[in-house]
Amino acid sequence: MRRLKIPVLLTVVLCGTTVLRADDPVFSLTLRGSYTTTSKVFFNPNGSTEDLRGQYFSLDGIFGAGLEARYQLPVEGFFVTLSGEYFSKIREQDQILGFAGSGERFPVVDGFDFVPIEFGLHTYIPLGTETARLSMGGGLGVYIGKRVLRVAGVDAVAQNSAVGVGIHISSGFEYRVYPGILLRGEMKFRDPELKTVNKYTKQSADLDGDGSPDLVFPPNEVPGRINIDGFTFSAGVVVELF
Repeated sequence: MRRLKIPVLLTVVLCGTTVLRADDPVFSLTLRGSYTTTSKVFFNPNGSTEDLRGQYFSLDGIFGAGLEARYQLPVEGFFVTLSGEYFSKIREQDQILGFAGSGERFPVVDGFDFVPIEFGLHTYIPLGTETARLSMGGGLGVYIGKRVLRVAGVDAVAQNSAVGVGIHISSGFEYRVYPGILLRGEMKFRDPELKTVNKYTKQSADLDGDGSPDLVFPPNEVPGRINIDGFTFSAGVVVELF
């Protein structure tokens, strides 16, 4: 059964190469907005047990924006893309801190900034027309980010530029509304992880202004891990340049 799947897949891909005309533009730019469904922030990745290392909180519903350059390859129906995107998600709430040594709740701001830079190879599939086309593809990505952490008004500054490498897969739909102008929607899945390190800028916080510390921060660095594990849906405008 597996031997049959490969020829069938090759047939689908090769049939897709007939969708584009030889005189189609070879370079275009896409400006788009995006929505990522889910992500996780692991706040104790160096814990002594698996349960501790697996503790996290979710950040869902993440909006972003990006730009993509596309180049049509000499082989008809195949194109490559280089894209950059930015999105950020922050959670603000009062919570009990393990290092505080009491049951008192303190204001905490926690989240991340995230920049994916991705290279992809795509092909049109034989289900479209010159007006409406479907595509599929995948590629490699370099993911840059940092954890944003503030406790009781004191920042824990990122000590590194967290970088990860991973793969992604995607499928897209585009519709030509005018010569040189298209609308494009895309669904993408990626699963990058970034290891982060932060450190508090102060030793303590005086919340009531009486001159005595209400909260003493740990002097060590604060490790973390960010995982973007949801689907990303995007929509934008494609401008064909030449």
